[in-house]
Amino acid sequence: MKARRTRNPVLRRSGLRLLAVLGASLSVLAVALAASDGAAPAASPSAARLASAPVPAGLSPSPSVSTAAVIDPAIPCSSLKGIDFTTVQGAPTQISSATLVTSNGAAYCDVTGYIAPQTQFDLLLPTTTWHGDYVQEGCGGLCGNVSLGTPSVSQNCPQVVNNEVAIAADNAGHQGSGGAWGANDPTLRAVLGYSSEHSLALASKAIIKAFYGRGPTYSYFDGCSTGGRQALMLAQRYPSDFNGILAGSPTIFESQLTAELHIWEVLINTDAQGNEILTSNKLPALHAAVQKTCANSQGLILDPRACTFNPASIQCAPGTDSSTCLTPAQVNTVREAYLGPTDPQGGSLYPGGEPYGSELAWAGAWVTAGPDWPSGAAAASLAVAYMKFAFFPTNPPTSFTLSDWKFTRAYFEKLTPVSGIYNATDPNLTQFRNDGGKIIIYQGWEDQLVPPFGTVAYYNAVAKYMGGYEATQQFSRLYMIPAQYHCLGGGDPQVSANFLSPLIDWVQHGVAPGSVTMPVIANAHPYSPTTITVSAFNPTIPVHAQGSLNDNYTKYIGGFKSGYELWCSSKSNGADGMSYSCSHRRPSAPAKA
Repeated sequence: MKARRTRNPVLRRSGLRLLAVLGASLSVLAVALAASDGAAPAASPSAARLASAPVPAGLSPSPSVSTAAVIDPAIPCSSLKGIDFTTVQGAPTQISSATLVTSNGAAYCDVTGYIAPQTQFDLLLPTTTWHGDYVQEGCGGLCGNVSLGTPSVSQNCPQVVNNEVAIAADNAGHQGSGGAWGANDPTLRAVLGYSSEHSLALASKAIIKAFYGRGPTYSYFDGCSTGGRQALMLAQRYPSDFNGILAGSPTIFESQLTAELHIWEVLINTDAQGNEILTSNKLPALHAAVQKTCANSQGLILDPRACTFNPASIQCAPGTDSSTCLTPAQVNTVREAYLGPTDPQGGSLYPGGEPYGSELAWAGAWVTAGPDWPSGAAAASLAVAYMKFAFFPTNPPTSFTLSDWKFTRAYFEKLTPVSGIYNATDPNLTQFRNDGGKIIIYQGWEDQLVPPFGTVAYYNAVAKYMGGYEATQQFSRLYMIPAQYHCLGGGDPQVSANFLSPLIDWVQHGVAPGSVTMPVIANAHPYSPTTITVSAFNPTIPVHAQGSLNDNYTKYIGGFKSGYELWCSSKSNGADGMSYSCSHRRPSAPAKA
């Protein structure tokens, strides 16, 4: 399959996740910073982010071995710093450094800098092993740091192992993981919301063209969690940026995830005195009871929507309490967690709640192990950061607390403006398909941070908009993986995955992905399988089990429509400074990557 050519060099993609998951088991590179183009390499913090790791047993090499010839640089690495990239249309760029580094015996040109207004990035360019591909990584959570590492779900991918790809990542326009950066800067909100990855694609491709004398043949984006949302944003808003896109555990409903689900989980787990109701010591017994009710003989819950576990079945006897049972208050908390946020009329304010099987992973997400409540829960810290500083045109008063939020339709509709900046719910992928793009979406069925039911609902909406499930298979796949937590960063048992190789095969060789087999690498039980194989998931087939608390996503009061997106821009008003405005009208001629 031929590459799509664009006016600006490189061609598309990247990713990461909400809580720094994947880690060393997916790392394949080790980099050290050199003092100059010709100097012997020395250790460097930047290089240390990419570390070599053994291939897990049972994971066979991908067939997608590159046959392209090596492409040599056209100029020395250090020369990049002297080139003016502030003229890059749509992404004025300043190079801060361009130095040689080494990894696995291969040399790279490590380029750092920033893109206007202040998006910091890191770009690694192979100097002796580049075969023409570019991979861009997304970020996780609120982003705020440049986390350039091995592409997620690329375990044993030949192009990655053999150092054949140029790779880049950014901090999405701000530093630090809190939300204060957005308190008085709507421009930075839009950068995090939808534009950072498009800007990085523009900048990276311009730098690549200058370094090699040509742009990349194929470009890929690889992101998980926030990075997964960025991936979908690219397919929806900037469909010509990348040839192939990996979108893992995407925070599709970013606004509702934060304001509805995260706050809901904190409040249903807080008693009248402000104490935590469900604590982590109760989770093992709860999980064991769910597994006994709903898992198959290999300990896998193949689809939590088919599970009918009732938390009242392990309620403690009156007047007793132990780690093996739930108090009446804890039963109610667990029930409400499975259902997800609901308004007084029974409508779902987010597509579902915690999936059956995810219980062990609630610790740290919205359940804590001690007195550090609720600040010790990720749900609370993310909700506070977004709600106080990054969501509303007028920030809430400094006295705002999570309990000020009300679970009503009126409050739900307060999120409509911000949803146009942060959400990735547009089912119209027509231009992406027409441009020849391919996208693989994947998620664990037991994702504790981003419930999987929203992803299923979104892909179902895509199928309806794009002409049916079979029509979507011409350019997209959805894989739902049993027993896996957020971004495959854990599981019961946990697997290791490689979706990048199937994506490359699809884009470059026209080989559409079929079933994907993943080796079990951790938390295995005597009855666990050694591998888990998944086929492309069809969300149009309904699964409704009588009594399942995981069925509430079907009552979601929101929807999926094309054209809801806001496009924001600022302009100079001379002596009066800058003005900022947002509109549903797409820019007439956005810069192309």
